[in-house]
Formats: sequence, C-alpha cells, structure tokens
Amino acid sequence: MDSRKRPDTRWLGLLGGWLVMCLLGVEARASEPELSKDVYDQLVQAQELSQQEQHQQALNQLQALARNPELSPYEAALTHQTLGHVYAGLNRFDQAIEAFQASLAGQALPPERAHNLRYNLGQIMIAAERYEEGAQMLETWLADEAEPTPRSRAVLAQVYSQLKRHAEAEQHIRLAINQDTSFHEEWYQLLLFASLEQQKLSQAADVLHQLLNRLPRKKNYWLQLSQVYMQAEQQERAASALALAHALGLLEEQEVLYVVQSYLQLGLPYKAAEILDEGLASQAVANTETHRELLVTCWLHAKEYQRALDVLEQEAQTASSGKAHIRRAELLAEMERWPEAAAAIAAGVARGELTDAGKAYMLLGIAEYRSDKLDESQEAFTKAAGYQPVARQARQWLTFIAQEKSKQSS
Repeated sequence: MDSRKRPDTRWLGLLGGWLVMCLLGVEARASEPELSKDVYDQLVQAQELSQQEQHQQALNQLQALARNPELSPYEAALTHQTLGHVYAGLNRFDQAIEAFQASLAGQALPPERAHNLRYNLGQIMIAAERYEEGAQMLETWLADEAEPTPRSRAVLAQVYSQLKRHAEAEQHIRLAINQDTSFHEEWYQLLLFASLEQQKLSQAADVLHQLLNRLPRKKNYWLQLSQVYMQAEQQERAASALALAHALGLLEEQEVLYVVQSYLQLGLPYKAAEILDEGLASQAVANTETHRELLVTCWLHAKEYQRALDVLEQEAQTASSGKAHIRRAELLAEMERWPEAAAAIAAGVARGELTDAGKAYMLLGIAEYRSDKLDESQEAFTKAAGYQPVARQARQWLTFIAQEKSKQSS
C-alpha cells in the first residue's frame, strides 16, 4: 500500500485546438497594429493546410514567411506564434517553444495576446518536461492574470509536484479546490500527495476522508487511509478504516485477516471476532480449520466462551479427527463443566487421530474425577500411564484415586 503513489496526471494537457483564428480575427481590434493582407492570407492558408493535416506544407509556408525581412515586428511575432502552434500540434515541443519565445522576444504583440501566449508557452514547456522553465513562465503569467482559473492553478501545482516543491504544489492546488465548487478527483490526489510528502499526516487523512465521502467504493483510498493512520501511530483508527472497507465488501481474504489480527493486537478481540465471523459467513474468508481456530481464539480473548464452544462444536461435527472435540473439552474444563468435558473427550478419543492421546486421557481422568466417577477416572489414568510424556503424572493420580476409593470403602 504505497500512500505516496503519484496522482494520475492524464488530466493535464495543453490548451486545445488551433488558436490562429482567434489570434488574427477577421475584424482586427482597433488597439492592435495593422496586418498586411498578404501576410494575413498566408497565415490563414497555413492554418487551413494544418487543419487538412498537410502539416509539412503549413510549416514550409510559415518558415518561408518568417524569413521575410520585410515583415513588421507585429507580423513576425504572429508568424512565429502561428508556427509554434503548428509545431505543438505535431508534438514537436522544443521547436514550438523556440517559436513562441521568438514571438515574445520582439515585444510586438499587444499585451493581452502576449499574456495569453505566455500561458501557452508555459504549458508547452510542461509537455516537453521542462518543468522549471514551465513553472517560471506560468508564475510570470500568474502575476499579470487578474482572474486565474482553478485549472491554471492545478496545472502549476502539478508542475511543482514534479519538481518536488510540495509546499508550493499544496498552495496552488488548495486555491484551485477552494475556487472550483465541482469535484475533481485528480486535484485531491495531488493535494494528498503533497500532504504526504510533507509528512502532514493529519491533513492527508482529512483529504482521504473527503475523497471517500465522494468515492466510498474506491478501495485504494481506504487502504491509504489505514496506512496514514498507521504512520501516525493511530492503530485503532487504522484498523477501523479497513473494517469499514470490509463492511462495504471491498477487501480480499488476506486484508480481512489483517484487520482481525490488528484488532486482536489492539486488545479488541470482540471486534476481531465479529469481523472474522462475518467474513466466514459471507465466504470472504475461506472456512478452513485454521480460520475457525482463529475465530475460537478471538471469542476466548473476548471471554465469549459459549460462542467459542459453538464454533468448536461445529468443527467437531465435520472434522475427520478428534482434535476439535479435545479442544472443546479443554475449554469446558476451564469452565468447570466436567461432565460435558468428559463426554467431549470420549467423543474425541472415539474419533481418533489425536496428536497427544496421553494428554487427552489425563484430561478425561480429571474430568471423571471431578464428576465423582472414580472408576471411570481410574480407567482413564491407567490408559494415560501408557504414554511416556504423562506417565509419571498419571501414576501419581492413580495412587491418589486408590487412596480415595480406600477411604470410601472403609
């Protein structure tokens, strides 16, 4: 679960479309320099060629026009700007940058057109992965922009993220989010990334909560939220985040088991048992002996003994060996329910395949003794004495049982 995974950047892009017509206009603005008809016609023709995907012809015409020494500074600026747009449309970004820079260098463009071109140039620099230059150009544009759009802020934030200047990325993406009332998932991803890179874990958790309020079925955000809480040493919140994801049916088996183990380690066994019980019932967790044993452990830690017994009873009914019967008998013995314990051991012995038969006979002997069945107890301890690990202890019990029977007969 990598909480620092970079946000999706596919939303970034250049200002779409061909801009020559809006740059030239059929009716020239009164405040702009004059444009000769010949130059105007050539620029429009180049535009038409490019729209017809005759890009090389358009480039040839514009390059020839740019070499014309008789162009006015304004005409030369428009020619280079148009040339830059053709290069950009062909993804020849370095050449587009050179053309745009040439257009701006003469300072012949009207202020508004030059201002817009700086924004376009900044975006082209970003597309060319010249991030430092792109950031500087966009900051220059931003300083003169009366009403920067949220998307322009987001573009600049993305550039700063690429440059690992996360505080500046956070500043601009926050402004974008606050300015735009519509929801942009990628903007929140960018804010999340900037927060994590600055180790602002509380802020990162807030961003993830905002994302999950909008996109509650995005599993990755639940996993990230849990990881953020773990990094902040808020283990219970980390487990709760995954538990909520599980409640939505988003987690796979190993993730559910991780939640269960987390709650056990936090000393919250009842929650662990509930999640595992539900996971087994819904088949999100495979109904294996190992997982059922884990459920028993959870219920025992939660002091829900009857629920643990119920699980063991179900296990005993289907198990091929007597292990589950013996495990149930041990629990019944701890609860001092001796007759039931003796019955469970007898069933386990009858089922066979015990890993420690001597221990089982020892427990049976104690259960029978506690049930005031001395003959049955003596018989069980006699069998236990045949198993070396418990033989000495069994003989001690046999001596004790013999003394008890002697007292009763005297």
